[in-house]
Amino acid sequence: MNKATREQAGGLPEQDRLAALEAANQRHIAYIRDKTNHLLKIMGTSPLGYDELDDQTLIDLDPIGIIADSFTQILDFLNKNVNELQQAKDEMQAIFDATGVGISIIDRDFKVQRCNEKQRQLLVDSRRREIVGHNCFEIYCARESPGMGCPAMETFATGKPALVRDVEKKGKFFNVVTTPFARDEDGTVTRVIEVALDISDKKRAELAEQQQRQFYLQEKNKLATVIESLSEGLLVIDPDGLVTTCNRAAGEITGHSESDITGVPLTRLFPAISDLLAAGEEPAGAEFSYQAPDGKELLFSADSNRMLDPQGNFVGRVITFRDITAEKKKAQLFFRAEKLAAIGHLSAGVAHELNTPLASILGYARLLLKDDNLTLAQQERLEIIAEQTQRSSEIIKGLLSFARNSSHSDRVREECEVNSIIERAVLLLNTDLEKREIDLELALQPLPPVIADPGELEQVIINLMLNGMQAIGHRGRIEVQTEHREPWVVLTVADNGPGVPEEIRTRIFDPFYSTKPVGEGTGLGLSICAGIIDDLGGSIEVNTPLRGGGATMVVALPRG
Repeated sequence: MNKATREQAGGLPEQDRLAALEAANQRHIAYIRDKTNHLLKIMGTSPLGYDELDDQTLIDLDPIGIIADSFTQILDFLNKNVNELQQAKDEMQAIFDATGVGISIIDRDFKVQRCNEKQRQLLVDSRRREIVGHNCFEIYCARESPGMGCPAMETFATGKPALVRDVEKKGKFFNVVTTPFARDEDGTVTRVIEVALDISDKKRAELAEQQQRQFYLQEKNKLATVIESLSEGLLVIDPDGLVTTCNRAAGEITGHSESDITGVPLTRLFPAISDLLAAGEEPAGAEFSYQAPDGKELLFSADSNRMLDPQGNFVGRVITFRDITAEKKKAQLFFRAEKLAAIGHLSAGVAHELNTPLASILGYARLLLKDDNLTLAQQERLEIIAEQTQRSSEIIKGLLSFARNSSHSDRVREECEVNSIIERAVLLLNTDLEKREIDLELALQPLPPVIADPGELEQVIINLMLNGMQAIGHRGRIEVQTEHREPWVVLTVADNGPGVPEEIRTRIFDPFYSTKPVGEGTGLGLSICAGIIDDLGGSIEVNTPLRGGGATMVVALPRG
């Protein structure tokens, strides 16, 4: 109640005064109710109805005090939230500055609104202080305008995150991601967050690895070129004994393709070498026989070396090998030629020394056989002496013939038609062939001429055919073939006799070596043939028979 009311009430009777006071209280209560409902409305609460809260209860509750207390609580809560928000802001700023990637907030004008310390370290010149408000392309990229690959430009245009890899900025490499940070009422992106991840170390490592890989590739190519240029075959064997790598020469020497060799066990390819390794030996110059896919028997020489890793563990071995078949044959031919020459000189001397006493023995034996006073026993003994002396004389003739063929005297070299010489030799042997019931098959192809002594060639052909006839004995077959294999003229004489055992094939050309029974040859025929052929620059060897067993003599002469 205000002063005017009190004064007015003081001059009135008691009843009127009480009525005036009641009217004043009602006005105050109405005021309090109105202001309370107004606050409730502001707070989003429905106004109080008279049936919900009467006047006395409203006065007793003191809503103004309650609201005042509520505002005090709200203010305390807001203060607390402000502190928490400030703490969160400080934490976010610490994270923003401490993160290992560069972070910037950029507006649509490409001006930097904010950046963290890492971004400053990565891309901002240390002498520059002001960053905010300046263009990002100027500060970070040292450019006058945004580049076409700018991820921020893409995010502003599309409203979506953008990623660019391996971006080079100021000599460093980055992966850059931009994502929308703020939009206007229309949803247009007004600011973006740009995150730059420094991948310079990774990039340098990749470049170093690439250079190292290129170096190793070059070295590998060099090594591969060296290996492929080797004339020797090379095999790389893994610990399980499988061929993992081979060079071109390995395929050419073995007669297999490189793909056929790779993955094959060494035990199947070179069983002899595999056996040596299994016995704990490491082959060095080991010689072993090898059968080529075409059935030809070859002689190889091989070396083996273990491969170890940096820790010294066994990881395989390298085997190199070469075909020494021709080399061995040349060595044998050279040795045989030297031996034949030496034996020839010796034979000539021995023959001349023995000829005179043998002639005397034979002459006196024949004179004694003319004596009519000889007993039957004496006559038989003298006939044996004459017969054996005659045989010795034949041996001496063979020695002299061998000696003449071991020297170079009295030889006439000219162009010879091998087929014509064969036909003449056959005429000389026809009678003996018919007597022995041996079929002769001729397969003579057109040939170029050869330079040789016709008589010597005829002697070679006759000796080879006689050798086959004697091996057969009776009822058999001899095949004589000729062909031209540039630059060679090849003569083949094959029979279906018992053949020549492998262990004596290298000895049959030695002087005085014979497999025939005693009395059927001197063992000089093939030696004489070998001497003649060697002197002509050719070769003679025992080869695999054409068919049906037996032996096959192959003579190769250089064409004229």
